[in-house]
Amino acid sequence: MRTKLIKSKSVTAFIIIVICLFTSISSGQVTNGNIKYGIDRKKIKPYAKFFELPITCIQPEGWLKNYLETQRDGLTGHLEEAGYPFNTIWWGTDKPDISTSIQKWWVYEQNGYWIDGMIRCGYLLQDTFLISKAQKQIQFVIDHPDSTGFLGPEFMKPSHEGDRWPYAVFFRSLLADYSATGNNEILNALKNHYFSDHFPHSSGREVVNTETMLSVYEYSGDTAMLNWAEEVYHNFIKYNDDNEGTPSFYMKDEPGSTHGVTYNELAKLGAIFYMFTGKQEYLEPSVYAYQRLDKYNMMIDGANVSSEKLRSPVTSLQAHETCDIADYTWSLGYLLMATGNVEYADKIERAIFNAAPGAVRSDFKALQYFSSTNQVIAANNSDHTPQDEGGPSMSYRPNHVPECCSGNLNRIMPNFTARLWMDDGNYGLIAAMFAPSAVTYKVGKDRRNVKIDEITNYPFEGKIEFQFSTKSTIEFPFTFRIPEWCSNPKILFNGKSLNQKFESGKYCTIRRKFSDNDKLILIFPQKLKVVTSADHGISVERGPLVYSLKINEDWQIDKEDKSTPEFPAYNLYAKSDWNYALCLNSETLESQIKIITKPMNNNPWSIDNAPIELKVPAKKVNGWQIINSSEAERENWITIKNAQGFIVEWKMTGIDTVKGNFQYTPPLPLPEKLPGMLSKNVEDVTLIPYGCSKLRITIFPEGD
Repeated sequence: MRTKLIKSKSVTAFIIIVICLFTSISSGQVTNGNIKYGIDRKKIKPYAKFFELPITCIQPEGWLKNYLETQRDGLTGHLEEAGYPFNTIWWGTDKPDISTSIQKWWVYEQNGYWIDGMIRCGYLLQDTFLISKAQKQIQFVIDHPDSTGFLGPEFMKPSHEGDRWPYAVFFRSLLADYSATGNNEILNALKNHYFSDHFPHSSGREVVNTETMLSVYEYSGDTAMLNWAEEVYHNFIKYNDDNEGTPSFYMKDEPGSTHGVTYNELAKLGAIFYMFTGKQEYLEPSVYAYQRLDKYNMMIDGANVSSEKLRSPVTSLQAHETCDIADYTWSLGYLLMATGNVEYADKIERAIFNAAPGAVRSDFKALQYFSSTNQVIAANNSDHTPQDEGGPSMSYRPNHVPECCSGNLNRIMPNFTARLWMDDGNYGLIAAMFAPSAVTYKVGKDRRNVKIDEITNYPFEGKIEFQFSTKSTIEFPFTFRIPEWCSNPKILFNGKSLNQKFESGKYCTIRRKFSDNDKLILIFPQKLKVVTSADHGISVERGPLVYSLKINEDWQIDKEDKSTPEFPAYNLYAKSDWNYALCLNSETLESQIKIITKPMNNNPWSIDNAPIELKVPAKKVNGWQIINSSEAERENWITIKNAQGFIVEWKMTGIDTVKGNFQYTPPLPLPEKLPGMLSKNVEDVTLIPYGCSKLRITIFPEGD
């Protein structure tokens, strides 16, 4: 058990600090500030608006710390309990069985996701258990290159079926380790790997390796790496002109149909290249790519439709992979750093505070592969997506097939936490996004330490307090965000309103001398809002949170699954009525909806601990019920390869009909039939934050 493997928190924290200080002192490196590890990042990346901090500068607090600790004690620290392929290691003596894999690289991709999430979670919590567990795999890879410097299994070297893609996933964990330690051995290993054979990386997601190449350039200043990354990206565009992941495709105003994860991984690349080169032809397609997602594919919970591909229109039954939550928020982080635009931070928070906790049990021991805005059953026969109709993908279990979401889940909250605070490139700090946390960093032209505690229950409340701790007065710019959804912010410094204009949807900067115990308070009123869906439904929002019907849960262990008693798979059923239409007038929401606040706790993302409830008038919808069926219709997909053996396309060849006993969440009643289905009685129903719900109705029929 974990208690046998780690020391007390205080001892653990001391060990991490000593390791990081020793690394910095022994190599003469500066571990924070605009100059990082001996490199002036502003000169290397001159067009970036924001810069990431070393991961060890940020500390999660409050509910966020508890969430990461729950990850540690759940799947993030023990994913091997979920079985294959997580009970193998990335490279080493325990070779995974790849003989039956459709694509041999899958095993390495899925473990790569997990290791990346594990190492980041470990450094954020200063937890030696997670750090050592992840580093064991990272260090083995670094210590075992071949004679040319190539890292990893030999079958990936010639590459077929996009084999180099898992490196883009796994190498993020190496860069996270470098962020914490400044270990130049990591940079040298990565440079040697990419220059070992100058592999073109031009097949599909292989080009995402340019993300790693550019990070290596940022930290090392080796211009050869920048030049090679640009050449790789240009060749990818040249040889994939008809691919949905190219800049020319992103500039089109039409819905896409590619795989959602692929879309997000490729769409961000232009924004990353822009920060180093300033070329608008890189940035503009990335910006348009996410405008397209907003227009055609964005779900109410903040993540894009992807089951597995992009689909539109967005209805109450659309779903996304849990992978998409990780990759969408990670990718938007680059657009935020490239542009400094508030919209990207707002979008990241929306997905993090709704989609992310909504797709995983609150004990972090089971997750969904597909997650939907409306799901009143989540069992092994209830998937209502075309991809796996009647299958188990919407049930909560520790592992799914394929296993990508089980690995990628572990990255979501650590990535968000690591980007809460950023460097402005001008001696100041940016509170880029909001959550309970603390940051310790060197600021001002003379680079002196300041600690800022962010004390808040955000997103459950709109008050955020920053407390400044410093040994002496320091002058530096402090930047914070006013969300687009907030129309009347209030800003107080040491109890007094500041004589400065603060606009919604903007990053605002205070330039002043900060002293010990200074306090800056942001107050963002959260107003109720009703939004409509493509299938004539309505949803309720308040600030960054979306609200869903509170449905009592009946968790039953799926005895047909081979999961362990510690990490079981579940069939989840409703124990209360869910067939309601909301009776709301968007002009009088404040008088119609009663807001109930409860004491805040450290684990607010569960149905029992929701800190906020909304009491909303509703009517029963008679005849709106679960669909029982003796057959399921599933899409049949095959891979198309070119003459070189590269997968160039996944193609749907038709629909397969499967016999069995299936139960599905129903679509919304048709508008013309709804009036005759409504009860005459109005009653109050309870809505809770989307992330607290595991069964949910989020898009409701609109009652009279």
